[in-house]
Amino acid sequence: GLQADREADGTEGVDEDMIVTQSQTNFICPITQVEMKKPVKNKVCGHTYEEEAIVRMIESKHRRKKKACCPKIGCSHRDVRMSDLIQDEALRRAIESHNKKKARHSE
Repeated sequence: GLQADREADGTEGVDEDMIVTQSQTNFICPITQVEMKKPVKNKVCGHTYEEEAIVRMIESKHRRKKKACCPKIGCSHRDVRMSDLIQDEALRRAIESHNKKKARHSE
């Protein structure tokens, strides 16, 4: 596994790896389970989703006269509205710079 590979090369940089992994999980949309391209943040509960996915989810719930719950596991926010969503520019930039770094590493 990855963990063993990391441990094999000594302990320096372990904290950094932890931070990277932590932030990468924040790049994953709880709805699509893939890395977000256009993250939007919910002002109410603070969770972030892929814009298209959360918009589709809200619209389909509202068509059935239901409320859209926050799809993040463990979140108790039960009424996500379009008006609660704001573009998460900081996260979008973080994802972009992360992907640029990833691209440089794989060359």
